[in-house]
Amino acid sequence: MLQVARPSSPSVLPQPRAALPAPAKALPSQALSRAAVARDSFAAASPARGLLGDAFSKVSDLRLPIPWPGKGEADKIGWIQKAYPPAVDSTAEFEKLHASVKAGKDVLPAEAKDCVFLAVGGLLSQYAPKELYFDDNLDALENAGLQVGRVPVDTDMGVEHNAAIVREAVLEAAKSGKKVVLIGHSKGGLDSAAALAMYPELKEHVRALVTVQSPYGGSPMAQDMLDNPLIRYGLGGAVEALGGSIQAGEDLTYDSRKKFLEKYPLPAGIPTVSMASTTANPLSPLFATQEYMQQRYGIKSDGLVVPQDAFIPGSKAVTLHGMDHLESTMTNPNPFKPYKPESMTLALVSMALQMPKEG
Repeated sequence: MLQVARPSSPSVLPQPRAALPAPAKALPSQALSRAAVARDSFAAASPARGLLGDAFSKVSDLRLPIPWPGKGEADKIGWIQKAYPPAVDSTAEFEKLHASVKAGKDVLPAEAKDCVFLAVGGLLSQYAPKELYFDDNLDALENAGLQVGRVPVDTDMGVEHNAAIVREAVLEAAKSGKKVVLIGHSKGGLDSAAALAMYPELKEHVRALVTVQSPYGGSPMAQDMLDNPLIRYGLGGAVEALGGSIQAGEDLTYDSRKKFLEKYPLPAGIPTVSMASTTANPLSPLFATQEYMQQRYGIKSDGLVVPQDAFIPGSKAVTLHGMDHLESTMTNPNPFKPYKPESMTLALVSMALQMPKEG
């Protein structure tokens, strides 16, 4: 596997702690399950009297955040599909390729041998064992005779910070003379796209971009959590205790994504495939957040990201059902899952490489 050295941190950003050897899991499911609370608050008038009445009155004065009163992020969900050229639904193309992969057929174009495939992990993923996260995805490519590697991003740091690390990894891989295919999961997709947007010199070296469940337009979970002051300060303190920055979560909100994309639009001409998924599985560790978004907003999700926010404008869009936010990159022994990281990755990469690069 290609080893990519970590570059020096940009001087304008906080110095991160020493990197662990590999990225892993996406957004923190346990923390989200416990903290699936909306941003809105209200003061409940209480008719109770005496001590109980006084207690209710004090709580009311504090205006404690309560789960999902008000419309929350309803007006922001899917904003990106209205503000930019829409993605093209290519799920049928994916399913055809995926069926071929499962049947044992080689669907990769010949030029795949001339590429290096770099995985970029999601939020806090460096704390999961690399043998469980992104490993099956990379194994599938490596078993096909392809060169693979992991980009050592600080998965608890902000998008701009990690974009600089992705840049160095791409330039290092390009020294071999091969083109680079970036595969970003969750926030890793944002870090990858940000590198292409912030550093135009990368375009000549990058053959394609594949994003997997990445909240390119933002995430209602991130916005709801960080708009809630109690959760914001608690989560921020926990992340900073690990040596990270609350900016890592802030960069997933709708407000931050809008500002970033206005400043750094993704350059045209890079073949891009965006995959999103939905599920309503009560056995999923993300079931609480799936239900939260379903009940509050009436939308299906993978537990952390909704398809409306995951599709990069102008990309080929793939929507899968029956897969939560973790199952796309985590080793899963269940043989009955409709999609496995290995077959899914080969089909997505094949789609991306079949697209011509422009410019």
